[in-house]
Amino acid sequence: MLKLAGTRCQKASRYRFVIAGLLGFLAFSMSVNMFATGPIVPVIIDQYGISNSMAGLLSSVIFLVQVPFAVPASTLVGRIGLKTLITLAAVTGSATLLTFIFAESFFLILSLRAIYGVGMVLMWPAVGPLFMQWFNSRELPLVNGVFMLCASFGVVVSNLMIVPLSEAIGWEMALSVFGGISAFGALMWLIFGKAGTIQVGDNTSGQSINGRVWRVLRSRNTILVGIADAGPLALLTASQAWLPTFYYREHGMGLSDGGTLMGLLSLSGFVALILASLLPIWLKLRRPFLIMPGMIAGFAALASLFLVDLVPLYIPVVFLGFACWFYVPALVTVAMELHTGDPRQVAVILACLMSIGGVASFVSPPLVGAVSDLTGSLMPGLAIFAVFGWSLAIAGLLIPETGIRDD
Repeated sequence: MLKLAGTRCQKASRYRFVIAGLLGFLAFSMSVNMFATGPIVPVIIDQYGISNSMAGLLSSVIFLVQVPFAVPASTLVGRIGLKTLITLAAVTGSATLLTFIFAESFFLILSLRAIYGVGMVLMWPAVGPLFMQWFNSRELPLVNGVFMLCASFGVVVSNLMIVPLSEAIGWEMALSVFGGISAFGALMWLIFGKAGTIQVGDNTSGQSINGRVWRVLRSRNTILVGIADAGPLALLTASQAWLPTFYYREHGMGLSDGGTLMGLLSLSGFVALILASLLPIWLKLRRPFLIMPGMIAGFAALASLFLVDLVPLYIPVVFLGFACWFYVPALVTVAMELHTGDPRQVAVILACLMSIGGVASFVSPPLVGAVSDLTGSLMPGLAIFAVFGWSLAIAGLLIPETGIRDD
């Protein structure tokens, strides 16, 4: 048996808002690194003389490490404690601080991106159980939304700032600056972060833990949650990694224009998260927030490939960013509500979400690059992943509704 200690006291404490703020800043500080290389891919390709598919690894390697490590990382929730686990995640996620030191080698830069990805792996499974300690079920969509809102804002900042910052101080130092922001977030959590203990009963042998993990992983609902996330996440990763280069090469736009479009994509996601954080509280539903953006994502992604002029592109890019972020608070809340009585199972299902999404996100950027190497155009690969966005709508039709209930 496993339960959270001091739950009622923590949920009534005003300090829970400090916890939400700390985790929100961590989400922001770590997310500024996630897609920062996308707008500067042409510069990196020229500097190292690498192929498109190799350059795609700069974005996808972050998600590759999620595949083998996410589920094992989730088992640390009850072993080393939530505060320690999140601290370890935040420190590891600051690896890109060292970019300016190791910039002489592409593979060293890739390794730093992979280490940063490990930090992301450790972070996400721990956040859900921690929120469950401090917030009641009616507050969960809001705090999940705020957390993702901060993550989205980090992506907005990186997309808007990476090109001018790279032009001013060099792309290596620009990535190091973003790593420094992550390091500051780690320090703030280490000083001010708090987490209740997770009490574990007698049935926590290695065998019972493995059995619990397997039971969650083979659940139909767990698989559906993973599929729901995989399509739009693969689409978003491919878009963030390659759309600026696509517009630069095939539409003749400047790198700054591509960065602006990606900033607009992320900004629309930021607005979407604000709405997605509030509407489920009033409507007490989850599935509509999966089906509707799933339908929009594919159509918007396809439209973004065929419009040539900058201003008309704003419309599909805005809808694409909106759809690829709007569903996230509802989906994460569904994952929590499927196993409300056991925070370890919540950690496992969130880890499964990362693993399935990690596979999709790892595959998409290098596959788009490989298709481009074969065809001479980025459009075919990007069009393939545009269609993947509809998996969210299909899974949303099959996932059970978990939102119509009160504490």
